[in-house]
Amino acid sequence: MTSKHKSGFVNIFGLPNVGKSTLMNALVGEKLSIVTPKAQTTRKRIIGILNEPDYQIVFNDTPGILEPTYKMQESMAEVVKEALGDADVALYLIEANMNEMTAKAQLESIKTKAPLILVINKVDLLKPTVLKMKLDFWEGHPMLKNVFLVSALKQQGLDLLIKEILKYLPEGEPYYSKEDLSDRHIRFFAADYIREKIFLHLKDEIPYHSEVVVLDYQEKPD
Repeated sequence: MTSKHKSGFVNIFGLPNVGKSTLMNALVGEKLSIVTPKAQTTRKRIIGILNEPDYQIVFNDTPGILEPTYKMQESMAEVVKEALGDADVALYLIEANMNEMTAKAQLESIKTKAPLILVINKVDLLKPTVLKMKLDFWEGHPMLKNVFLVSALKQQGLDLLIKEILKYLPEGEPYYSKEDLSDRHIRFFAADYIREKIFLHLKDEIPYHSEVVVLDYQEKPD
């Protein structure tokens, strides 16, 4: 490994349902985080690893930022707080149609020493003239290193975002094997994929009280 190799942790933050999990999956090129229309789908930090010959980016998909009202939300808020403290780069993700003043207030509540990049997601839903106005609004904000327009679902704008991230990553050896996509065991993903289906097929409060425990996992040749 040459001294030019870069490695670092890039943590993704934002409100529930802005597309954090979809963005990480798109950046890594694999479905790691489950995605549903319901808020609080992501409960734990999930790592996705992007490996290239000259860099390794370790993405962290975090639970949505919210004011906790019960125990599970309190533990999710702690996960977010911890992630804010150990990022080499922080991505703050908002939806393209979000009110700018609301987004600005939430952005300024973030406490992190890491370089902060604003990522505006779902830009395919708005006209170019509206997007230009949004970029003008954010231009020169003192907390931000840069602002990027992406569509995680349609995988637009991701290459430019990765190039920007690499500017701020330190040089160093990879933290994980270059063969790894995540630090989680396959059983974790099996359980989460089942929980995703519970969220998609059940309604009201039931999904939020669901947890999946894998008792037996067998891999078949096919």
